[in-house]
Amino acid sequence: MEAIWQIDGALLTYAAVLDAEQPDTLRRAYELLQDLDNYERIVEGTYEYGQQRLQELLELDHDDIAELDGYMDFERYGQDCMDNDHVIQTEFGLLRRLEPPFPEQSQTQQMKGL
Repeated sequence: MEAIWQIDGALLTYAAVLDAEQPDTLRRAYELLQDLDNYERIVEGTYEYGQQRLQELLELDHDDIAELDGYMDFERYGQDCMDNDHVIQTEFGLLRRLEPPFPEQSQTQQMKGL
């Protein structure tokens, strides 16, 4: 538990995870803490998320992304990625569960608040 204070943004990510997962026991809350690497709190908007996901997908660097900037609609791509990644809105920001993704039904309900 002490390590969570050492990692930048980890406490907010954990708060978002608790909000999204709604654990019913302290044991489950602790398990979620141990699995924090399976979650990504998204602090950017859809434009930046689109850039990030394209970098991950094609293993591009920042210069490559800058080169594509005038040719690609990163905003639209980012929104499509958020939909496909089942990103959900929590009280503490947007959250993505890496494996397995949040169920689509939960994502649809939670994204309405965006």
